[in-house]
This record gives sequence, C-alpha cells and structure tokens, in this order.
Amino acid sequence: MSTTILHEMNTDIDFLRAQHPDGLHFVVGDTHGEWTTLKKLIELIRFDPDKDHVYFVGDYNAGGDVRTLLTYISNYYQADYTLPGFHLIRGNHERELWPVFPLENLPDIIVLRKEILTYYITHAGMITRVFNTINRDMKENPNKTIHAYRFEDSTVCDRGPFRRVIWSRSGQFTQRTNGKVWPTEENLHRNHACIIHGHAPFCFFLKGEDYGTYGDHNLFWEKQHVFFSEDLQSFNIDSNAKGRIENGHSYRGLACVCLDVLEDTASKNGRRLTVDSLYETPNAVFSTEFVPCPWDAYTEGNIQKVLSATPQMKTIFEGDGRRPIIQ
Repeated sequence: MSTTILHEMNTDIDFLRAQHPDGLHFVVGDTHGEWTTLKKLIELIRFDPDKDHVYFVGDYNAGGDVRTLLTYISNYYQADYTLPGFHLIRGNHERELWPVFPLENLPDIIVLRKEILTYYITHAGMITRVFNTINRDMKENPNKTIHAYRFEDSTVCDRGPFRRVIWSRSGQFTQRTNGKVWPTEENLHRNHACIIHGHAPFCFFLKGEDYGTYGDHNLFWEKQHVFFSEDLQSFNIDSNAKGRIENGHSYRGLACVCLDVLEDTASKNGRRLTVDSLYETPNAVFSTEFVPCPWDAYTEGNIQKVLSATPQMKTIFEGDGRRPIIQ
C-alpha cells in the first residue's frame, strides 16, 4: 500500500472557467441536510445554472435541515440530464434508516460518457456484475452520452446481491480484501472508467498514520479530505458533512470533483488517471468547511420539484444470479 498526501492545492475557479467557457461538470459528496455548507460550496465554484452540470452522490437525509436542503436544490434541479443544473441519485439514507424523504423517484447510478473517460456516479462504489451489465447496456446505445439506472429494491436490501453499490464497508475498497467484488484494473481501463462515490467518510480510511485502507496506490487531498485510488480508478468524496467521528478525526466539510479537469488530465495520460498525474493537476477538487444551518432561515424554492420528479432511468434486476438484467 502507498498513499501520496497533497497538503495544499491550488483551486483557482477563475482560471478553470477561463479554460472551459462553455460550462463545467462537478460531482458533490454526501450533503446530509447541510444546505448552508452546500450553498457555500456552490458559491465557491461560481455555479452557472445556464451552463454547469452538478451531480450529487446521494445521502441528503440524516443531518442538518433536509427539507431546506431539498428546497434549495430544487432551484436548480433538472430531471433531464442533458440540461444544465443539479442532477441527483439516491444514497442509503434515501433507501433505509427511516429517511424523512425517500426520494423513490431518483436513480441509484448516473453514468456520464464523455470524450476521454466514462464517469460512474454512485453512492457507495461499484461491483463487477453491475459494472459489466451497465457497459453492455451502454454499448447497445452508442450515441447516448448519459445513462441512469435504479435497482429493483430486493437487489439492494440487506444481503441483496448488489447492496454494496449503495451501502459498503471498508472491505470493499481494496483489491486485496474485497474478494474481487470491485472491477479489476484491466476491466476499468478497458472501459475508460472513473468511479466517483461518497458514503464512507474520509475518516474511515485514516487509522493513525495509515492512509492506505482505501486502495493500494492512493492520493489523499488533505485540505479537501478526498481520496483517489489509482488501482480502483475511483474517488471517495465524502468529506464528512454529517460529522461522523472515526479514528480520532473530527473534520466536517463538503467537497466536489471537477470532471473537466479529470478529462484534461486523462487526455494527456493515455485515457487513464494516475496518482502522479493528479498530484500535478490543479483545480481537480474543491471543498468548504462545515457551516451550521440556521433553523429559522427560509430558502426560496419548490421542494415538490424534487419530490415529484420523473427522470428517465432503467431498472436493474437480479437476473439468473450470474448476470443482472436491465429493463
């Protein structure tokens, strides 16, 4: 195991926007009702609702002021993935743990096929059978750049075959300990894949001086509290907005990853991401520290826009036990 620690990182949003005047794409970590922290992050990246796409990895419940969070999100929510705005998937706190807002009409996975890499935006990670099934489905629709999927409920319930995509423990997050659940490096590179997820607060992977429990070859943005694993070709961007204390770490914040920066980096590196290439790349990760929610505040918006949305998505079923079925 090896982990490179990036202590300080340039996050120059003005420079980045000058490079990409047509708009940017970001993936935001678990928000857990902390709408003021999210609002601060959105202001930091200077979100342009007419040009930018922002994808959320789920877990809006369990913390903060969830109703106000979703009301704030509703100002920019788009059920049509091709339009600029906020795009949502569900996390385990929308499926279980008595969520206030189950958001049953949202997908569990959004896949964004860009020119260099394909981005699999999930809540907790990926497993090989689901990964392979999604790739087969996308090959049948070669001209479609955005795909969305939801799981049939029994497949992700307790002991369900695909549960780890929405609820994982630390054992999934290395090739050595996951029983080959995660797609292999060869499989990931063959499909030019980058998996971006939240769910597991960064502090789950920090044990004393050991920064290596996420993958076998990692980069850790210390200021932003984000992990990248080269062997898993993935980012864990749960910077702990909920404030879970683990292994003595008590930082609270919210982070996002810029996909356009990842595209630029991978285009110079054989359509893949490495620790070394990202270490030299500015503006990949943005973050803000926790800002407490004012409970008496009112955020304009219409929460029903989110609660009653009907985005297009396909459903993943268990199939014959070896290969899932998408309908």
